[in-house]
Amino acid sequence: MENNEGLCHAIREEGLLTRLLDRELTPTEEHRVLTHLRTCHECLGIAADVMYVDSRLKELFEQHDEARIPKERPAEKKFMLEVDKLPIGKALDRDLLDENDVLLVAAGTVLTHKLIDVLKRRGIEKLTLRATEVEEEPEPMAVDMPTVTISDMNRFISEAGVEPAISEYTRRHCLTSIRKSFDSLEKEGVIALHEVEESANMVAEEVLNRPQVALTLSDMILMDQSLHSHSVNVLVIFLMASRAMGHPVQLVRDHATAALLHDIGRIVIRRTAAANGKTVDPEEEDAEHTEIGYAYLWNLGGIAQTALKMVMNHHERYDGQGYPRSLKGTNLSDWDQLLILANTFDCMTWDRTTGIREGFHEALAALIQNGGKFVRKGIMRAIIQTFGHYPPGSWVMLNSGEVGLVTRAHPGSPLKPLVSVVFDPRGKKYQKSKIVDLGYTQSAYIQRAVSVHTTL
Repeated sequence: MENNEGLCHAIREEGLLTRLLDRELTPTEEHRVLTHLRTCHECLGIAADVMYVDSRLKELFEQHDEARIPKERPAEKKFMLEVDKLPIGKALDRDLLDENDVLLVAAGTVLTHKLIDVLKRRGIEKLTLRATEVEEEPEPMAVDMPTVTISDMNRFISEAGVEPAISEYTRRHCLTSIRKSFDSLEKEGVIALHEVEESANMVAEEVLNRPQVALTLSDMILMDQSLHSHSVNVLVIFLMASRAMGHPVQLVRDHATAALLHDIGRIVIRRTAAANGKTVDPEEEDAEHTEIGYAYLWNLGGIAQTALKMVMNHHERYDGQGYPRSLKGTNLSDWDQLLILANTFDCMTWDRTTGIREGFHEALAALIQNGGKFVRKGIMRAIIQTFGHYPPGSWVMLNSGEVGLVTRAHPGSPLKPLVSVVFDPRGKKYQKSKIVDLGYTQSAYIQRAVSVHTTL
């Protein structure tokens, strides 16, 4: 294996950390990488951010220590912290545990609004800060986070000159089509399935026939929280992930309409409630929309059975903890799992209060942490290859200290996206963003993700 300089290069390039986590290295190689991470702060920072809240890296370090000379560890004491009081923007210097001492957020993780929202959605209200006996409970740090507007983000995309996976015309056409179709179903009880199929096929045609085009922020920046935008976003992510998995083009096309209509059961429920003069219960809608959507499309006809099952199963999980039937493992097809991941990722990347999409890196990190719970490892790896470890929409700090917005991922190079650099090392905004393509430079690389607040 390489010398220290070569190890730094391999870690920044892409594959070495993934191979380490997947236990694909020989014991000697693993020992060298872990020893290097102990001594190289820059590489450890990259590793901590890539693995984010994933505890596997910490477990490897502990196994590495046990294999060497056992050391006496100082006694530990713990402090309880409320999730709402965690210091936004602070990089943790201690692990955060749940009430059962299970690692939730690893040391080195930068706390963001989105990560805290993910913890809350998992029902976690209090965490334990693990510290040694000789240490005092740290005081929360007040951090002034940079702020950008949505119009700023659109300008950064324009300045980067990125080519989206689908054209603006196609995206708007699909958005208009699905909005009209849902409105027609809710008000009149009918839907023109052929129009929805036409729109889904237009999107699929562009994504599948342009393999050189990567997912960009402009593909994911539909900023409103409507069901229509969500449906289009999920379709695009589903198609990109299906392409990365290498599925035959015709089969992907056959499943595109179901991906676009995966939430149609919500519209059927709303129409039924309105017809009966009732108000929709959000919890009942969440619980029942998958089965009702499946039944509606089955009665409508014209959609393949495997595609119909996607609609039924898009809230299931690989570990069996989903709904409505708690299916697990091989009971879920690849098509099911691709839609599960696309739907979960899109839901995690917008703030329900503001309607602003953000937290792309945090959402992917949470999925990586829960790898094997939502989908099988092979599909998770395909998603990482499609989005990178820093998906479009992530804010990152480069080794120069500058902060930029990831606007495009390079398939196959998870740590080397295209970055629109917005802030200088002192936090001052550049008059015009400068473009750094990490796929074509050896001198610049990402140190860590950062939190930048987005406003309307």
